[in-house]
Amino acid sequence: MVDRHCGTRFAALLLAFCLALFLNAPSAWADDAKPMRGVALVIGESRYEHLTALPNPANDARAVDRLLGELGFDVTSVTDGDKTRLDRGLQRFVEDAAGADVALLYYSGHGIEAGGENYLVPVGADPSALADAGKNLVPLSGLLAELKAKVPVAIVLLDACRTNPFPAGATIVTSSGPAPVAAAGLDLTRGAAPLADAADAPQSLGEVIGFAAEPGHAALDGDAGGNSPYAAALLKHLAAGGFAFGDVMTMVAEEVYVQTGGRQRPWTNASLRRLLYFGLSPEQAAGDDAAIRGERRKLLLTIAKTAADTRHLVEAAANSEAVPLGTLYGLLAALGTDVPSDPRELDRLLRGQTEHLKTIIAERQTLKSTDVDIVRLSDLAEKALADGAVTAAIQFQQQAKARVARLSKTVDRAEADVKARRIEFAEVYSRSGDTYFLAFQQMKAADDYRKAFEQVKKWDAGLAWHYKLAEANAIRAYGTFRGDNKALQASMRTFSEAAKLLPQDRLTPQLIMTQNDFGLAMYMYGQRQSGSASLEQAVGIFSGIVSSGIKQVDPSLWAEAQSNLGTALVMLGMRKSGPEQYQLAATAFAAARQAISRQEQPVKWALARKGEADAIAWIGLRGNQPDRLHEAVDAYEDVLNTLTRDLDPLSWAAAQDGLGSALWAIGDRLDGSDLLQQAVDAYNAALSENTRERVPLLWATEQNNLANAMLSIGQREQGTQNLTLAANAYRNALEEWTRKREPFSWATAHNNLARALVLTGERTGDDATIRAGLASYDEALKEWTKESAPLQWASLQGGVGAGLLILGRKNGDARLLGDARQRMQLAWSFCHDAGYPQYDGYFQGQMAEIDKALAALK
Repeated sequence: MVDRHCGTRFAALLLAFCLALFLNAPSAWADDAKPMRGVALVIGESRYEHLTALPNPANDARAVDRLLGELGFDVTSVTDGDKTRLDRGLQRFVEDAAGADVALLYYSGHGIEAGGENYLVPVGADPSALADAGKNLVPLSGLLAELKAKVPVAIVLLDACRTNPFPAGATIVTSSGPAPVAAAGLDLTRGAAPLADAADAPQSLGEVIGFAAEPGHAALDGDAGGNSPYAAALLKHLAAGGFAFGDVMTMVAEEVYVQTGGRQRPWTNASLRRLLYFGLSPEQAAGDDAAIRGERRKLLLTIAKTAADTRHLVEAAANSEAVPLGTLYGLLAALGTDVPSDPRELDRLLRGQTEHLKTIIAERQTLKSTDVDIVRLSDLAEKALADGAVTAAIQFQQQAKARVARLSKTVDRAEADVKARRIEFAEVYSRSGDTYFLAFQQMKAADDYRKAFEQVKKWDAGLAWHYKLAEANAIRAYGTFRGDNKALQASMRTFSEAAKLLPQDRLTPQLIMTQNDFGLAMYMYGQRQSGSASLEQAVGIFSGIVSSGIKQVDPSLWAEAQSNLGTALVMLGMRKSGPEQYQLAATAFAAARQAISRQEQPVKWALARKGEADAIAWIGLRGNQPDRLHEAVDAYEDVLNTLTRDLDPLSWAAAQDGLGSALWAIGDRLDGSDLLQQAVDAYNAALSENTRERVPLLWATEQNNLANAMLSIGQREQGTQNLTLAANAYRNALEEWTRKREPFSWATAHNNLARALVLTGERTGDDATIRAGLASYDEALKEWTKESAPLQWASLQGGVGAGLLILGRKNGDARLLGDARQRMQLAWSFCHDAGYPQYDGYFQGQMAEIDKALAALK
């Protein structure tokens, strides 16, 4: 079917394409605008006779036809055209382009790429058409050349990047031999490059070629009876006033990207020499829908500038909980300058927001209200949030709250309806709180949840608990994100208030949820304190949940508490001198892992398994148990079989780091260097993801760990090459591990650097290098005190004693040897008393060496 029509006179006046010089002032395009003539050909190929039919191209064509007509184009359309009708329509289009200012072709249907040429596929084509593709299909490059010769601006939009409809392995015949048909998508056509102007051609202002998907990638057709994602995006943004055409196509591309969850990304090749506008003036943000639309378009342009690494994190977070990608980008934009620079922190924030968003989506039902304004404003807020327009959503919620404030004064007049209205009002505050929470304004969210609680506390005990718990978690999130310990303390008080709202005489999931969240706040608070009291309280809370019997009531809550218990125990083990915390942590993580489906929840399973591996590795390291270290290596390898780099890159790198540490711990106890080299390989794998630019603190961790392995290799070799490399890597770590930023890690790097320097000085006979090592030990002692890090303090005493022994023996200095004996005795006594008898042999040997050196001086 072929149809021709013109835009109305009013629309033609609104068309007013403006081609303003790039060097003009931003407002110049509006001042110099003049109406121009545009022609368009719209093609929709759905009913294929011999190839796979497509349900939507005909719908796409009709909708785009209407839009272009409203914009003032003279539009011709061809629906389900065979080769003859397509040729006829295209020829008329080229003829109509003569004398026009802009010519636009939109094609929706099958298209293929082969031999460097893109072909449009008529509905009558069959596999035999490939024998003479130039005759039976429609080559694109020739059409582009003809348009370039006829019209100043040529625009070709191809929604034809679907999967190849011809049999697999099909080829076309060309003058240079057979050429394979690409499996999916189109590619850069020869005509997309700037074409030479013909002598009699009009002044060319360039061309634009838009593909529905990136070259070589397939585009989606959309739900049957609707529009393709590309067509839907064009319909939404092509008429955007006040935006240059390049920005419009960027918005179209990002709209498709977010609507398809990152599965499809359109691509545009443009060579315009002037700015091109559809419509003279920007849309005035009058009306609620316009406000949402305006913020959405700004968001899309922001998304286009988002770095690839950040895109990957946002996509992974959205996919992990199946939440809308656009909404998550909107929440990220709401952070503004507060976006964390550390990808680990950003990933944690995003995943926290996706979990909260998923909960909101699952819980939220249609607001049952008798007030038309509240329903309208709540619906608008929902629509804005779905489009990532967080600011607009907050504004609509503010209006809804203002309406609630007015209506609240009249509630007492209808006593019978009080409960229903109070619950309704609470829901408005709750939804506003949800929006603030997603926008990282946690204290405003907490205030709204508190107001929601006040509305229902007399009427609905279940909802009252729900809102009080939400208030507590919002405060906890603020304390975690902002590093505010007072907020964490306030959240714990609020969790206690929430618990008091529940029955205390029976076990319920609600009570366990409250206790678990209280434990998380206690754990985060304890992690920031120098002592271990709060961490011990957190362990007690999670242990109580695990033993409460909740496993029979809600296994998922029990598994979550087991993982939280393991995490708290590992942190507590780092503060304590005994290995029992690590043993308990391994048991807790193993229990959590067994309760999680590896197939259905691969990331959660892998993280529980990694926690188990971490705990086992610490057991082997602290207890000098090689078998447990080998067990940890097997566990890390098991994790990496499930946790691929694409699935969760940062967790994959963490697993590689854990594997390297376990291999190093084993190799350090053996004579050869094979396992140590494997550890180096694992650390380098982690460094490929944990770069300094992306994650400076993790990069420092990898530098330190890599240096440990090189130091161990250096101890087994002659010379100082690997020892020097290790010392340099430790110094690299100290560039990011500053005392103010990471005091414990700063001390760790100084301790390790000291070991490398003392050994280097011993081999080279350089006293200055040994003394530099002793000075580095002194630096570490500023943070590793006996009170705050007793086991590390003891290790430092032994290291200083060993360094003093080398200096004292070399120089015949009895004072230095006496100091060495005192330091070594301190370390030995502590380790023996703390339950580490396996080190007795080492200390006995060191004390014997010191005594021998002292005896030689008499």
